[in-house]
Amino acid sequence: MSEDLTTLAAWLAGDWSNREQSWAAPAFFAHIRLCMRPLPWHVFDGLGFYSEQADDYDWKNPYRVRLLRLVDVDGAIHTENYALKDESLYIGACREPERLTTLSRDLIEQLPGCTFRFERKDDAFHGHVLPGKGCRIFRRGQVTYLQGEAVLNADTYISHDRGFDLETDTQVWGSVSGPFYFKKQVDFATEVYSLTRP
Repeated sequence: MSEDLTTLAAWLAGDWSNREQSWAAPAFFAHIRLCMRPLPWHVFDGLGFYSEQADDYDWKNPYRVRLLRLVDVDGAIHTENYALKDESLYIGACREPERLTTLSRDLIEQLPGCTFRFERKDDAFHGHVLPGKGCRIFRRGQVTYLQGEAVLNADTYISHDRGFDLETDTQVWGSVSGPFYFKKQVDFATEVYSLTRP
């Protein structure tokens, strides 16, 4: 496991909010909460995360639940995306991490084509979803493909996810006003460094 992978995991681990951005431009950016909780080592036999994304006014009911597996690949870091087969079993676990000890691989499934590739440049990691139209997302009554970019440092996470029509390549969902700027509100980095390895 590379030093960059551990650093990316430590920087990613936390409770994030774009509150300042939302307050400055409420007509363009909703107030979003993003929680990234380190998973017990056994889930992926390595570093991984349980993630919940929600509107601030309804943060106990996330609209997106994902798991991430971090892997060293050819000098970069890939974050593979997974979904829970039954999200209701773990909703809220991002802020009740003891519940994550019961997670196992048979309860999740990988989302094909939705892997992000991150590369370190100076004091930040720059990532994008792997090329092609492989990351399919059903939203607004149709199947779309994801184009996603991200930049991460120790206390800022910039994310721009958009969905496009498979045939026309026109944007169907996602921000048309630019990326979301998240600031870390609570740091979970110590949980990354204290993970129990076999």
